[in-house]
Amino acid sequence: MNDVEHDLPEPVRADFPPLLDWDEVMRDECEDRLGFARRTTYALLTLSEAGLLAGFSGDNQQGLEEVRRMVALFQAYLRRQVGLAEAADRRLGRISEALAAAG
Repeated sequence: MNDVEHDLPEPVRADFPPLLDWDEVMRDECEDRLGFARRTTYALLTLSEAGLLAGFSGDNQQGLEEVRRMVALFQAYLRRQVGLAEAADRRLGRISEALAAAG
């Protein structure tokens, strides 16, 4: 049993691979900024609030701001994906209507 309390219901939780060492993290951020933002966002969901408070307390305000930018990047990406999915759905609706009209 996991002793760490989470804010998320059980179905939302995910298992993540072990964390990278710091050099790998920095290389990953440079090579795949969006993927890094996605993994950062999901990783934040697995950490306890107490752990996050401890990690970002003190003089780590810059770290908190960096992580917030990563989450915002992933959020913007998801909004864009929603827009594309909606456009595809509208297009399929027009195709469906055309096919129905044709017979």
